[in-house]
Amino acid sequence: MITRIKRALLPAILILGFVLSITHHRVDDSVFYLWPAPSEFSSESLYVVNDMGLASAKSMHSATAIALPNGNLLSAWYAGTREGHTDVEIFSSVFNKQDQTWSQPRSILNRYQASDDLNRYIKKIGNPVLYRHPSGVTALFYVSVSMAGWATSQLNMMLSYDDGQTWHASKRLVLTPFLNISTLIKNDVVTYQDGTIGITAYHELIGEFSHIVRVDLAGNVIDSYRMTHGDHTIQPSLMVYDEQTAVSLFRDTSHDIEKVQRAVTHDAGKTWDAYTATQVNNPNSAVYGFVDLKGRSWMVFNDATRQSETPRNNLALAVSEDEGKTWRTVHHFENPQHSSDDEGRYAYPWVLREADNFHVFYTWNREKFKHIWLNQAWLEAQL
Repeated sequence: MITRIKRALLPAILILGFVLSITHHRVDDSVFYLWPAPSEFSSESLYVVNDMGLASAKSMHSATAIALPNGNLLSAWYAGTREGHTDVEIFSSVFNKQDQTWSQPRSILNRYQASDDLNRYIKKIGNPVLYRHPSGVTALFYVSVSMAGWATSQLNMMLSYDDGQTWHASKRLVLTPFLNISTLIKNDVVTYQDGTIGITAYHELIGEFSHIVRVDLAGNVIDSYRMTHGDHTIQPSLMVYDEQTAVSLFRDTSHDIEKVQRAVTHDAGKTWDAYTATQVNNPNSAVYGFVDLKGRSWMVFNDATRQSETPRNNLALAVSEDEGKTWRTVHHFENPQHSSDDEGRYAYPWVLREADNFHVFYTWNREKFKHIWLNQAWLEAQL
């Protein structure tokens, strides 16, 4: 009887907590900050492939990256014996543009340090997301788990004032006074004109859906905007077109539709149209969408369904001329022939735009990361 009561109360507590978390500290003005774009770009096509993360651990995943003021890149990821193992740490590396090499990986956070910072037991950490604020402050968002699996994650942030050389103590983001669990992050965040940050978060406990968690640099949760309803849309990837309009692409976790999902906002993320399925295959794998300098939409994704024996053994690039409604595949980073003999796993793409350059990162067989440096001219050559 007690067990039945607990099972009945848990959903009610979670729902009440979520409602309370989105009804305090409302922000009336929501306007996206638009990062400056270069007035001109190189006419010479660029496509360079590098390896990253070598020797950081036996298994590695979920790369993220930002551009530094000196033109170099800072990347981070998690690595350990395997995903979710207690020895997993978050590593970082710097890409030197002059000699085009990545520095030796160094650990910047482990579960023991996170436990000390957060004053609670931490079982495992993962999914780092680097972000550089217009003020120059660098933030690292990551998830931690104190019990059970990823569905019980909590969201945390660390700040650096010296471009990631040193980090201040972690702070837990409190979305709700009840349990405050099952908030995860994977893709890039957005910036608002008032300096607040929109974290592209998702929820996996008792339903799978996405939302934007709006915070300030002090780690105070200001608001939360529900992006999707239902059970099968996680890991949102935002493509911002102007101060009010953005499209989000979602990983589809269903067993029947198996397509990349899409939703639109016309008020900077506060409200969203109902999400709809695109024609693009999705075998329950992460996708990443970005906008080029001409306003076109691009997406990196695994072009397969769950029916395939090797659904993540290819990685494709598609383009859209209508803000993500329709897509055309124009390139494959891995396995263009979709050969079943290729038993690789290429997943969790991340794309960084820097001037007229774009840097694509993805996990390569959990052994390393591929870093592909391409530019606007190369993208245009694929059309």
